[in-house]
Amino acid sequence: MHHIPPLVAVMTPFPYHIEAGQPLSEAAALMRRHAIRHLPVLDQGDIIGVISERDLQRATIPGHPLSSDTELMVQDLCTQRPYVADVSDPLDRILEVMADKRLGSVLVLKDGELAGIFTAVDACALLAAELQRQFRPDGGGRAA
Repeated sequence: MHHIPPLVAVMTPFPYHIEAGQPLSEAAALMRRHAIRHLPVLDQGDIIGVISERDLQRATIPGHPLSSDTELMVQDLCTQRPYVADVSDPLDRILEVMADKRLGSVLVLKDGELAGIFTAVDACALLAAELQRQFRPDGGGRAA
């Protein structure tokens, strides 16, 4: 019998993060440098939000109200109330909420502190591994 893996086993631990007062250009550079699409946003150690690659792209669309001559800060654009889970929360419930609310990421806490991040990309990797385990038990390889 197989068991649902714990969130802590499938999340990205100790994620990169950014301070709320940093310019958007710094968030974009950090995401590019580490090939990531979501950054938890902290304000003096407290989690206040999450900023995504999509948020940054939206702000650069010509004519968008936020595409101005003044440099915006991360706090100006981040999602203010991100979905937060505890490392002990059941993974199936987390996935249901992500699907229902169309969320790209979940910030994961342990004892109230940022411990990890679980993203839609992590969920896809988990699903792919499970499908391969079930339907390609010979290790038939990954799809291109």
